[in-house]
Amino acid sequence: MSRFSSKIKKAFAADGLLAETLEEFRYRPQQQQLAHALAEHSTPGKVLVAEAGTGIGKTFAYLLPALLSGKKVAISTGTKNLQDQLFFKDLPRLLPLIDSGIKVALLKGRGNYLCLYHLTQQLADPEAQTPVEMDQLIRIRSWANGTGTGDMAEMDSLAEDAPILRKVTSTQDNCLGKACPDFDRCFLKKARAKAMGADLVVINHHLFFADSALREQGFGELLPELNWIIFDEAHQLPDIALTRYGERLSASSFHYLGRDVRRVYKTLKDCKSLETRADELSQWADELTEAIQANGEPAWQAQLGFEAVSGAWQGLTRSLGLLKTELGYHLGRDELGDQCFERSARLMGLLEHFGSPDAKRIYRLERRERGFGLVSSPMSVRDELKALYNSYHCAWAFTSATLQVGGDFGYFSRQMALEKADSLILDSPFDYASQALMCVPRHLPLPHEANVAEHLAEIASKLIEAADGRTFLLFTSYQMMYRVGELLSHRQSRPLLVQGMDSKRQLLSRYHAYGNAVLLGTAAFWEGVDVRGRALCCVMIDKLPFVSPDDPLTQARLTACERSGQDPFAMVQLPQAILALKQGVGRLIRSEQDQGVLVICDPRLVQRPYGEQFIRSLPPMTRTRGLDKALARLREV
Repeated sequence: MSRFSSKIKKAFAADGLLAETLEEFRYRPQQQQLAHALAEHSTPGKVLVAEAGTGIGKTFAYLLPALLSGKKVAISTGTKNLQDQLFFKDLPRLLPLIDSGIKVALLKGRGNYLCLYHLTQQLADPEAQTPVEMDQLIRIRSWANGTGTGDMAEMDSLAEDAPILRKVTSTQDNCLGKACPDFDRCFLKKARAKAMGADLVVINHHLFFADSALREQGFGELLPELNWIIFDEAHQLPDIALTRYGERLSASSFHYLGRDVRRVYKTLKDCKSLETRADELSQWADELTEAIQANGEPAWQAQLGFEAVSGAWQGLTRSLGLLKTELGYHLGRDELGDQCFERSARLMGLLEHFGSPDAKRIYRLERRERGFGLVSSPMSVRDELKALYNSYHCAWAFTSATLQVGGDFGYFSRQMALEKADSLILDSPFDYASQALMCVPRHLPLPHEANVAEHLAEIASKLIEAADGRTFLLFTSYQMMYRVGELLSHRQSRPLLVQGMDSKRQLLSRYHAYGNAVLLGTAAFWEGVDVRGRALCCVMIDKLPFVSPDDPLTQARLTACERSGQDPFAMVQLPQAILALKQGVGRLIRSEQDQGVLVICDPRLVQRPYGEQFIRSLPPMTRTRGLDKALARLREV
């Protein structure tokens, strides 16, 4: 045992540093074990993969060793919400305990920081704004005068997905860099400078891969030279890695290019044809969006077979080519104009890439409210990840509450090229047998049978009555969520909050405020949601969360598995579903005081041989098939 790991073990002891200084600290052997294991794996070349069950306190278990290590450390999270929690809540509780002058920083992607230049441009063009947007811009300007960080998350009055945010933040394409008149006041530049000088920087997974991409391209880096990288919510990494090692194209790319070209015209004033070409480009982007939305085909390769889609694609390609040529006539006259020329060249390359799909790549079409998105990724990123690990001379740690299936980390490790990593499984300290009851009701139809929604609504209605609201209904599809929500709206009077009615943050806020609400959600609410105490005492899940084989990422994994001669169901679909179910189940019990009932409305859990693998991977709750027992337990709670 090293001196450092011994010090960490003592800090988490029943009479250690945390017990002496934090009044709310409770000794947990699992937390001490995790912190000690992390400290033992803090030297370059060491790799640890650790599953830490809910309630262990893994946040402090990695933050304190990171602070005391004397190393340059990055903590990477899966969500911006956890980033903010670590930086604004958890670190301030630990830093006063350490008299060492450690510098910490929070760094997010550029789309999270206000761009003063773009704000000025939008305010100067009121005709391009709706009345609501103009009101938002004025409020943003007022906030900008007082903010020290420019982090748009500070503006609680704006939804996290408000369209106005795209207008007042920058992208890599439209950032003017040192040529920007507001460069000296740039919030993003200040955040990156602070991160470079920090001993510990809190980032997110997307930003980490963006940094690695910059390293590969020879453009420097966002992060300092690191000695230790710790990933929380590491179960999200495989999907993010596949997406980040790919190409992206969206309708908004063309609209933003057109918008900036119009600005160039307003500056130069003698090139009306630029404005005409920009308008044509936006029109073709809209036409392509309409053509894609007009059919329900999920596969991009199949979309290209539709005459309307291929015609709009060709029109967009011609229009972009003409715009690029026109911009070339004005090179050297305007900084933004030169940048638009470079962007048009990159977009031409992407149109060629997505217009001729490669059988060795995954193509994913994302339908959006105001456009579309295309993502192209390799079948596997194992080679890229191995190269990435070699590019950092540091220690690596991966932790989450859901990484292993039946005691095996193989599914996660294979995707992340971590077969040689040390592993650790630490069970939750909660007493699930007495705190929670799991029910798989009898006489349920199989998910593909008729009238499933009616059965789900009937069970949900009984649960809601017994629990007096205070229920999460988690679904694997929007279609089922909306159908059950509609049926419930006629059966009971408690507040129904359905995903899509508002932002996730605002829905959760309203759920707490009502006190007896019912929340219906899909994947977004299966993880990253922490509702403690009496506010949530029942979670119902509609069915086992097997991902459709048509899902492009799953399709790629199935194909790679088949090529290696392995069973795709056993090696991909089953472990993927088990990990997803563990996340959903984890919403119910969040503290030692919580009591509740979990209802899984899928008879395959008890009728299929693979059901036992699901049950073995779930917390050891008391189990029943009788819905009446579940209802009685809810009334007691």
